[in-house]
Amino acid sequence: MEHNVFKDLASAYIEGLTSEKTNNQMNKHMAQCEECRSYLNEMKEEFFRKDENERTKEKRNIDYFKKVRSNNRKKVLVIVSSLVSVFLLLIAIYYFAFVDMRLADADNVEANIHSQDMTTTLTFKPSKENRYLLTMENSDEGYINSIFVYEMRDDFSPSAKLLKDGISVRYTFVDNNTLLLDDGKQLKIKDEDKVTIHYKDRTEEILVKDLYEIE
Repeated sequence: MEHNVFKDLASAYIEGLTSEKTNNQMNKHMAQCEECRSYLNEMKEEFFRKDENERTKEKRNIDYFKKVRSNNRKKVLVIVSSLVSVFLLLIAIYYFAFVDMRLADADNVEANIHSQDMTTTLTFKPSKENRYLLTMENSDEGYINSIFVYEMRDDFSPSAKLLKDGISVRYTFVDNNTLLLDDGKQLKIKDEDKVTIHYKDRTEEILVKDLYEIE
């Protein structure tokens, strides 16, 4: 093999791109030619030096992108945390400014009882302009025996507009000893049956029989 052919193939030889036959010819030539052997060793050193430089550069690029990605991740986490904090703050502000549902003070409620045509109506109205009332009833005894009166800040919703004029609980009687329930059934009233109205600061009790035909 001639020197110029060997030198032309040296780069491919180092990268393992030459055939087995060519490798044998080059190995045989190097065994006899110190010049080509030295040339190949120098090329190997240069090749591996360039390869190492490329790896170092690539590693630096990878480290840089990792650092950038890590910084971006931190920024995203900070932004998300800030947005969540703002969202929770807005919810808290909305709750305390508009919702803030709690048992009403008795002094903040105007309670009235009215009877007409065998039906007695308990009406609860807010005494404050920026409030409306809700009631939650329990029917443990077959009739509404407990009324919890809650007050809420006016949130300008349609339901708030409807409830600003008050909320009512009705009792329909068949006679002075019998209630007519919502499902059409009749319930005999005992002397001790009562309705308990729960406010924040106190409770009031009314005997069911006393609700019959109240003037």
